[in-house]
Amino acid sequence: MIRKQLLILATALLLPSVAPAQQSVPWGSSDKPAARQSIGGMKTYYEPEKVTQDGSVFSFTLYRSGTPGAADEAGRYMINCETRELVSVVGGKATSPARLIAGEEIYPIGKKLCEWDQKSIFKKIFD
Repeated sequence: MIRKQLLILATALLLPSVAPAQQSVPWGSSDKPAARQSIGGMKTYYEPEKVTQDGSVFSFTLYRSGTPGAADEAGRYMINCETRELVSVVGGKATSPARLIAGEEIYPIGKKLCEWDQKSIFKKIFD
């Protein structure tokens, strides 16, 4: 009985102090993008802020889920934008380069990062 009374008293004392704090929070004002973003045409996600670029080579990691979790990494890759080649990075070592062709599963991220297949000005006007 005494515990119940103490709980009610504690709640009564804490509740009024929480209400003003909730009202002063500017909800919906955050500019920070989601940690992982989807890629049109792919079933995987990537973290744009973790993509690195060295000249014409982009390095990135793909994930199975849009929310960070344990063991959801789908793979680590590098794309050379000039040569349109892709390598997988396994255990810190890169595989041999392979030509990345339109229509392949990983092509959409190459298209996005390397700005491949951009519409010409005439196509943009008529679309």
